[in-house]
This record gives sequence, C-alpha cells and structure tokens, in this order.
Amino acid sequence: MKVKTMAALAAILVLAGIFFGPYRRHMEDRRPALAPGYRGLVMQFPKEQLQWVKKGDALDVICVFDAIMGPKNGGATTKEKVAATLLQNVKVAGVNSHKGTIVLLVNPNEAQYAALSLSQGNVSLSLRTAGDSELKPMEIASFKRLIR
Repeated sequence: MKVKTMAALAAILVLAGIFFGPYRRHMEDRRPALAPGYRGLVMQFPKEQLQWVKKGDALDVICVFDAIMGPKNGGATTKEKVAATLLQNVKVAGVNSHKGTIVLLVNPNEAQYAALSLSQGNVSLSLRTAGDSELKPMEIASFKRLIR
C-alpha cells in the first residue's frame, strides 16, 4: 500500500510540474531585474497615473503635503500645502497598470524617503523624456511662492 501511495504522490508532483512549470517560469520572467545595491520598491498608484509608464522609463517622485511654517513677525505657525520633488531620475523596474503597481529601482536611502512620502501626503510621478537624466536642485513649490 505504501508503494502505491508513494507512486501516486510522485505522479501528482510530476503532473503539477508539467502544468504549473510554464506559469512559474512566466512569473519569474516578470520579476524585475535589480542592480547590485538597489532595491525594488513596490508602490501603489491610481491605474490612470501608470497608463503611460513602462519598464525602463525614468521618472521623478513628487510629494504634496501640509508643511508647518514657522512664525513670522512673532505670529503663530501656519500650515501650508507644498510640493517637493523627493527623488529624481528613478528607473522603473516593472509596472502593472492593471493592478496599479509600479516597481522603482532605488537605493536603500531613497526607499525610505519614498515610503515616508506615502504616509505624509499625496505622491505623484513625473515621467521624464528619454535621455533626460539631469539632476537639478529643486525648491519646494507652494502657491504663496507662485502668487507673490
């Protein structure tokens, strides 16, 4: 009886390998390639925001949040909505626009800032044109600065 049970179990494992092997290889092919020292940071976004993003693209990560501004002329502190470009020229390691997920190729420090931004405010992605890899110092944007 033990021999028949073992043979049946072996046959099930062989059949499972035949049926699910190609699916497993397909899923492994979809896994993003990571460079040494980098992490694949998975982030969730509205599907519409990822519609034009594809693997290999470069983008900037922008966070809009409420900043507490220091007192001016002895007054009270105020809250002001601001936008800050946290990461520039981040490579896309993978994207699934149907699920609204994107994998960004970041170093461990960048991963921390990106994760923090998700808990502090609204995060947006800015798609770069091909070949644009220039990093620029960016000032924090606010409506007060725009209107002054």
